[in-house]
Amino acid sequence: MNDEYSPNNPIPPTQAQEVEDNFDEIILDIKSEDKATVEEVTKKRKITNLLDVYHFINDWVIDQSPVKLQEKLLFFQLLGAILQAGISIPEALRMLEIQTANQKMKRVIKDVRLLIEDGESLAGAMRRNSDIFDEATCSIVEAGEKSGKLNEVLKELVNQYNRLSSIQKKVKSVLTYPVIVLVVMVLLTVVVVIFVVPKLIELFGDLESLPVPTRILVGASDLVLHKWPLLIGGMGAFISLFLVWKKSSWGKRQWSNFILLLPVGGKMMKGMVLSRVTRIFGFLIASGVPIIEGIKITASTANNPTYEEKLLLASDDLSKGISIAENLSDNEKLFPKMLISMIAIGEKTASLEKIMIRIADFYEEELDRKISMLSKLMEPIILTFIAGGAVFMILAIYLPILQMNDQMLG
Repeated sequence: MNDEYSPNNPIPPTQAQEVEDNFDEIILDIKSEDKATVEEVTKKRKITNLLDVYHFINDWVIDQSPVKLQEKLLFFQLLGAILQAGISIPEALRMLEIQTANQKMKRVIKDVRLLIEDGESLAGAMRRNSDIFDEATCSIVEAGEKSGKLNEVLKELVNQYNRLSSIQKKVKSVLTYPVIVLVVMVLLTVVVVIFVVPKLIELFGDLESLPVPTRILVGASDLVLHKWPLLIGGMGAFISLFLVWKKSSWGKRQWSNFILLLPVGGKMMKGMVLSRVTRIFGFLIASGVPIIEGIKITASTANNPTYEEKLLLASDDLSKGISIAENLSDNEKLFPKMLISMIAIGEKTASLEKIMIRIADFYEEELDRKISMLSKLMEPIILTFIAGGAVFMILAIYLPILQMNDQMLG
């Protein structure tokens, strides 16, 4: 009778037990569903965090990736061609943004386009990306915008980048062969030091009686095999100190002076600097940039602290009435007499921009001759270097053998 309904017991005990059991199952199901939901949310959060880390690393890699000179050349070349067809600058940049393969350059183009759409000029938007576009390029573009000759200015920029790219390719082609030879020689030396020299030590034993070349090679082997932490630490410390010194203002100046004093590389470096400085300065003046401002902009493109400092002093003295030729004539090592005479003629005849372009052409031709001469001299120099290294190795290995033979025969 306990299973029947009553006012005090509206649900029979058996049904009440079933309800309790079902209720417990429902609670367990809810808890299991909540647990599954938490696991899914946690898993999604982990995936999201991994994606965030991936995007962060990807963005960092893109930001650190360089934009090659050839890519800048292609950018200005295509931009000039599209603008010449009558297309607006934002639309032209949108087209370039789509077809550009370099992710860093793609971002830069997008940033420039958005800045222009917000009312910024092309030169102003390029200045916001100073790590890609130097001040000289921005000033030349600004002069083209103000004069309404942007297409002509872009053509000249393409010509300038073509010249720079050509010089870089020639220098790289000259240096590639000796670098490869040097790397191969270092690898061969490491192989000899690690595998051959220990056998010599086992064979001869007494190091005091060995010839000097062999002892040098044995010392190098001992350093590489047994004292490699000291070797790596010393090299790391030296490179770190050198980079810190080179980045300092005093170190930059000293390093630039050292490069200019080199017998062959110094003359080539001087020719590259003078060619770039004279051409950019001449084109800035021809584009309508004031002479004083043009010298300051040109100084920032020299890529040499010694020349940069001298050109900045010349711009300050020019504002005081001292001519450019007179200011630069006190240092013939940096500015040859021929260059000073040509500048003086250009200042007197009010044709400084034409004179600068002619000087730039002269130094580029001179630089081509020096690069060609260096490429011809490089082969005998490398052969002499290889021969010297081979002779040293032969002496270090065979001298103790000959010495042992003499002792046995004696």
